[in-house]
Amino acid sequence: MAERLLSASPRGLDEVHRSPMAALWSTGEPENWSAGPRSGYLWWPAASGLPQPRSWQDASERRLAAGLVFDRESVVLHTDALGLHELNVRRLGDALYFSARHDPLVELDDTPLHVDWSAWANLLLMTTPIGDQTLFSEIKHLEPATAWRATGDRLERVGFEASWLAAEPDDPPSPEEMVDLIAERIPHRAGPVAIGLSGGWDSRLLAALAARRPESRLEAWTTSTDDGLDLDIVCARTVAEALGLPQHVVTPGRESWLEEHREVWRRTQYQTLHHGWAMPYARAVHGLRGPLIDGCLGDALLRSRGDHEEVPLAASHEQARKISWDVMSGHVPRHEEIWAPGVVDVLTDLGLSSFHRVMRPVEGHHAMPILARLVSSRGIFTSPTWLLGPEAEVWLPFAHPDVVTNSLRVPLAERKDHAYYLAMLAYGAPNVASLPSTNDPGEKPAPGPQRKTTPAALASIIEDIAGCEEVRAMLGPRLLGTLNDPGLRARQAQWTGPLYVLQWASMLARWHGEYRSRISWEPLV
Repeated sequence: MAERLLSASPRGLDEVHRSPMAALWSTGEPENWSAGPRSGYLWWPAASGLPQPRSWQDASERRLAAGLVFDRESVVLHTDALGLHELNVRRLGDALYFSARHDPLVELDDTPLHVDWSAWANLLLMTTPIGDQTLFSEIKHLEPATAWRATGDRLERVGFEASWLAAEPDDPPSPEEMVDLIAERIPHRAGPVAIGLSGGWDSRLLAALAARRPESRLEAWTTSTDDGLDLDIVCARTVAEALGLPQHVVTPGRESWLEEHREVWRRTQYQTLHHGWAMPYARAVHGLRGPLIDGCLGDALLRSRGDHEEVPLAASHEQARKISWDVMSGHVPRHEEIWAPGVVDVLTDLGLSSFHRVMRPVEGHHAMPILARLVSSRGIFTSPTWLLGPEAEVWLPFAHPDVVTNSLRVPLAERKDHAYYLAMLAYGAPNVASLPSTNDPGEKPAPGPQRKTTPAALASIIEDIAGCEEVRAMLGPRLLGTLNDPGLRARQAQWTGPLYVLQWASMLARWHGEYRSRISWEPLV
């Protein structure tokens, strides 16, 4: 089994550890630690510069890392306390195999694997699989704050409750205290440092905080997010000028979505429809001489959402969860002509049922909508991990455990109309707080052409779908009509909903084609 695991893994693996109970291979040297009778390795730490952990729970929560921990009697494989890292497992007999990538686990044996339709439902509705889902039923993603422990011939799942779940809103940090905390969690590094500067609030706050350091050699990197407006480039330019930062703008070519989206899907393991535009930017920052600061998770942790006012008024925990789910899944069209009979109903039931299951352990928590956003942030987290990284060193100040804990102490009421975040900006980035941003309310200009809607890009999407009978059977007449009618295809692409479903169907068809010989396909309906 180990030979098959290694042969399907990336090249350049070295054996880091071998003992009677565990073996570990890695493309780099993981951080190691020891504390009394315990020792371990950890990888992907989101928080650096902290004292070494003393247990797997400590490594999971205080470093937001995955790892392998040994003591005299057991071995523990753990993930981070937010469940954001891609640590996947497959159990065969009395052995547990783990990998960051799915393919090594797929190729462990010749047994057919099965489609996890709940994962595909959430990929559509929540933009990413959630909980322990991967696209394969037999391969599981380690959930937040969980681990597998091997003791003798016994293998068991274990977990703990992260301390931030006990955070109460009775003594919340002020916006000024939150900003100071975030500033302290941006590492100090001599030499050049880059900031991924978009048109939103998260990156401009981090840019302002990093730029005010006396030793700062900060430069900004910006790209188009393929929204048909290029507001990110326009807004980021004014912020960079106000902060006195040199700015590099990566302008993707007209057919860059067509040329790059399959590489994005491959690198993110088909687990998100986000970031199809990001590969030219990622390739550019791979050549940076220093680290890149990224604003990942700031939006989820600190901004106000449509469910923040309604959830506290819900009559039951189930209703509260349903309110958040409705807000987060409202981007998906459910018209009869979009879907074949029964398909969207089954997908909706699967998605909502799994959301209830994942969120039930935190029912009644005062910050439940924020925790729900963190569940869906797994897909967003693939960008700094698998597109910008591993080639680039990426800093994620908002993902620091202290920032997570304190953000959950901020009452939902204080976030109304983004008041809390606007106060943070006024304090931490006063010279750019009022500059135009992509978060500003009001109508946006009519969007222009998007790179994912060029005739060649749409033809590529349709080619994937047309070549997969199993996926075609899931679509309704309106979308099936686009297979042979370029004019109808172009009209559907003017609307976010049908285009999103076409992209999802294209991804499903492409995944099915790649793994056709390894999966046993059972129709959804």
